Amino acid sequence: MAGDLLLTGLSGLTAFRNVLNTTGQNIANVATEGYSRQLVDLQAQNPQLSGAGFIGSGVTTATVSRAYDSFLTSQFRSSSSASSELDAYLSFATQVDSVLANQNIGLSSALQDFFNAVQAVADDPTSIPARQVLMTEGEVIENRFGSLDRLFNELTSQINGALQSNLIEINGISKSIATLNEKIVLATGLAGGQPPNDLLDQRDRLIDQLSELTNVNTNPQENGALNVFIGSGQSLVLGSEYNTLALQQKGFDPGAVDVVFQQGNNSLVVTQFMTGGEVGGTLRFRDEVLDPAINSLGLVAVGLSFAVNEQHSNGVDLDGQQGLSFFSQPVVSPVQLSGTDTLAASFVDISAVTTSDYNFVSDGTNYTITRLSDNVQTTGLLTENSTIVDGVNYDFSALGAGANSYRLRPTREAASNFNLAITEARDIAAALPVVTQASASNSGSGSITGITLNNLASASLTANVTLDYDATLQQYTVNGVTGAPLALAYDPAVNNGDSYSVNVAGFGDISFSLKGQPADGDSFSLQDNAGGVGDNRNMLLLAGLQTNNTLSAGTASFQDVYGQIVADVGRRTQAAEVNGSAQKGLLAQTVSSRASASGVNLDEEAAQLIRFQQAYQAASQVVLTSRTVFDTLIGVFR
Repeated sequence: MAGDLLLTGLSGLTAFRNVLNTTGQNIANVATEGYSRQLVDLQAQNPQLSGAGFIGSGVTTATVSRAYDSFLTSQFRSSSSASSELDAYLSFATQVDSVLANQNIGLSSALQDFFNAVQAVADDPTSIPARQVLMTEGEVIENRFGSLDRLFNELTSQINGALQSNLIEINGISKSIATLNEKIVLATGLAGGQPPNDLLDQRDRLIDQLSELTNVNTNPQENGALNVFIGSGQSLVLGSEYNTLALQQKGFDPGAVDVVFQQGNNSLVVTQFMTGGEVGGTLRFRDEVLDPAINSLGLVAVGLSFAVNEQHSNGVDLDGQQGLSFFSQPVVSPVQLSGTDTLAASFVDISAVTTSDYNFVSDGTNYTITRLSDNVQTTGLLTENSTIVDGVNYDFSALGAGANSYRLRPTREAASNFNLAITEARDIAAALPVVTQASASNSGSGSITGITLNNLASASLTANVTLDYDATLQQYTVNGVTGAPLALAYDPAVNNGDSYSVNVAGFGDISFSLKGQPADGDSFSLQDNAGGVGDNRNMLLLAGLQTNNTLSAGTASFQDVYGQIVADVGRRTQAAEVNGSAQKGLLAQTVSSRASASGVNLDEEAAQLIRFQQAYQAASQVVLTSRTVFDTLIGVFR
């Protein structure tokens, strides 16, 4: 009986010592990141049968487990991943937003100042200082495009650098998780299935860190290992084996990268599946903000240079010469992906140009042009020699019978290639080369107004263009133009203010409006504007480009498109900020709930320490009592 009492007391001493040790471990690790409070599970030992029934035989330590809630852990990782994604997104978006909306760096004020300078030349077309100011404002726009392009290039480099650092960290964590899996499996086996709590905490901490970089999913195994998956189910860690992530160049663009999943000698592009965490936020910023902003800025550059150059080249300068290109002429440079033949492309209708990239594929007989923003395709036969898609002319007359493929990015490089082309103030073409003259014998109220020129080929109109009105036929007979005599129907009650266009061979297209009530026989002439240095009509037409809806299928001006860029970036930045604040609130709540379930509470542990210290002392008294009983029995037999 004394022996049973002794064993019962000793079992209590052992059990309560384990509890005290575990409590001390909890207190010691109260500030340890990722530590989960440990719990000792005590169980009564199997009782012994006696004549009086079953007599208890003490207590045993069944296991030492973690206070761990898998649901809260999963919720924490999901919130952590979402919060990190928004933080990364916001940190990049804020940089773009602060620059685009800045009056001293952005393009809006520069465009306004440029067109103000155009109007100043229109007010005094012979003023050399006014012309020099206009050239200076042209240089300012060039510098603004260059500054914004450099910013976007720097952001692209930052993104690639951040992704590279993130992937290196992910690969390091993956290796550590695989190593811990191996240790956990071994420790669990040596302990007869008992959990190695500290190793489990270390592994969970690594997975928590991984969730800050990208979305992760885990799958526990019976042997204690934990498999980790990312993306669309790619196995980052399987037991003690792990795979890696890397960056590779995306297509032909050295500045664009894809995330690839490396498994052995095989690589799989998983960029579109990398959501959540810093990696997901960085990639989402690139796709939603940076790339569209670069292309949209390029659209403004293309539209501005194309429209200004087209109008400027239809005028004449102070020396009577045809206007030169004011800015560098925008070009489309197809990049050959395969094949050996040549594809040429050029802008023809700036209002139809989009910000999308395009693929061109030919097989020797047919061609397919794919707009990558929505995968809309245009197909046809190579025998057509050329076609126009979204304002760009594709000239494939030099393509042979072989297969060829090209990538076209019409607006991508436009901002970096934007330059002021004109070098002399006298070369600014403020005048139009054509003036109107009414015959002195005219008796009606007819007039010719609103002269504009297109496709000007010469600065001089060598022969007058005459318009003679026939009241009976209600038409003007035009001489001196291609196809003359040419009849222009004009009924004052119907056509008053209508626009007409005629072509003069070797000169260009002349457009004008006919107004008023001409009398029979009234005559007008279009003459060369020789010596018209004080003419400002071309400058007025240039000034009108500021508000003309030149872009986006005739629905937006240059400043409208740039304003859309600023507004879109601002909207996305604000949304990221608001969502980030909300997500941080959810994360804080999840952290609190997780800490309540798994964290160490010093007050609780101190109470446990006192409780089990008393239990330990009581168990020691049981041992002393068993000794006294044993001594009494020995004394009786003596």
